[in-house]
Amino acid sequence: MNLADYFDSSEALPTTLGLPKNASIFGKIQVLGVSKNIQIDSSTLVIFGVNETRNSSNPGAAHSSDAIRQFLYSLSASNLKQPMVDLGNIKQTASPADTYMAVRDVVEYLVGKGATCIILGGTQEITWPLYLATAEHVVNPTVSVIDYTIDMGSNDGDFSSSCYIDKILKDGGDQLFALNVIGYQGYLVDSRHLDVLSARNYELSRLGFVRGAMSEIEPTLRDSHLISLDMGCIKQGDSPGVVYPSPNGFYSEEICQLARYSGVSSSAKVFGLFELNTLNDPFSQSASLGAHIVWHFIDGFNARSKYPTFAESTSNVKRFYIKSPIPKIELVFLQNTLTDSWWFELPGTKKTNGNPIVASCSRTDYQKASQGDVPDRWMRIWNRIR
Repeated sequence: MNLADYFDSSEALPTTLGLPKNASIFGKIQVLGVSKNIQIDSSTLVIFGVNETRNSSNPGAAHSSDAIRQFLYSLSASNLKQPMVDLGNIKQTASPADTYMAVRDVVEYLVGKGATCIILGGTQEITWPLYLATAEHVVNPTVSVIDYTIDMGSNDGDFSSSCYIDKILKDGGDQLFALNVIGYQGYLVDSRHLDVLSARNYELSRLGFVRGAMSEIEPTLRDSHLISLDMGCIKQGDSPGVVYPSPNGFYSEEICQLARYSGVSSSAKVFGLFELNTLNDPFSQSASLGAHIVWHFIDGFNARSKYPTFAESTSNVKRFYIKSPIPKIELVFLQNTLTDSWWFELPGTKKTNGNPIVASCSRTDYQKASQGDVPDRWMRIWNRIR
């Protein structure tokens, strides 16, 4: 693939109030068409913009990628240990469908090379081609959507930024392992949509729960291959630049924490930031926050460590066996004593070809099991595979 055929160069320059070039991301990032001998492999973080908005009610997102870049470029590069490449923005196409096809082709190529991708939207229905590209290289991918609502419609065949989840559920095939929704606000969600996702045993985490237990969301993001973030999930006081500003939502510090959890996950292949409306952002507060969110993902990416494999025991992994109230099933927990990260192991079933599944969990899940209860996280996965 000749990547240059798909992209226009970004004209964004760092803000004058940022760090100097020798200390900033602008001085360290490799730019397609400018840097020579760009190599893309498993150590590379690739960023590009998708200014597609035609299937949405948010035309103000058409220039958000460069609005974010000007602030991102001016931030510190002290955390950059791995190569980072900026490809530019996907070229304007004749139709949204052509844009989606281009996004799918590019991400499929990059993920196939082992790279991790950051996509600056644009609007959130771009999650669909990102899912298709990810599914080409990941068996049973997990998608996590950080959003204030659930973008589902009436299943009337329409496709837009407000109902793209229908497309993933209907046409994503049996390959989809989980679709998690993080931070939804109950008064903005149709209960029928909650019922549909709950019936599939997907994880639905309401805003109040997430804010009160951020560490409980870390295992969810640790196992996610694609993370799609709607800027509308942030409260208006911290981020006014969206279509429907809300007095409630995540604080800026909280959304940056979730971005870092996403970046440090070795499972994460694609991170998308969507729905920034530059027309409602006269002082560029949301664009600046968008840059901070991306910076925290980058920070997490550069702090990634290889999680232990469980095919054989190591000195850093402890196993705990707990009798469960489920007949003939023993709860098996694993702890990495170096990082205090936790997993549990579920027995193999016909759906898993007899192979056990290891999934991320929290210390709280282990403590709950120790008290004789089966953790909700364990039960959701068990109900999907049994």
